[in-house]
Amino acid sequence: MSTQRTACTGRKATALACVYVGLIAAATAARGAAGLHSDQTQAVLFFLSFPGSLLVTTFLVLPLGALTGSSGAETVNPYGPMLHLVGGATLNVLIACTAVNAFRHARIAHRNK
Repeated sequence: MSTQRTACTGRKATALACVYVGLIAAATAARGAAGLHSDQTQAVLFFLSFPGSLLVTTFLVLPLGALTGSSGAETVNPYGPMLHLVGGATLNVLIACTAVNAFRHARIAHRNK
């Protein structure tokens, strides 16, 4: 007898994911509005959005910079890390959802043996 997943559980996970991405976005926007460039909060935000921020930087930001020919060092933008951090947090949510779904499918396949 298998347990059915309720709609409430899915809503809680969705709400938690939205809160996580929203808090990263709000903290990054607040840093940008305050004009902060490099401080301890940026390091904490990069830690909280790791490994997604690293993957976004490696596979999106750096190739786009190489294609456009800009190194990004010409101007200092306080909102600069927002793409890295919010994109990384979103990617972390997608990675977690994929891992949970893969675990569920593996568990169901193991039960049906």
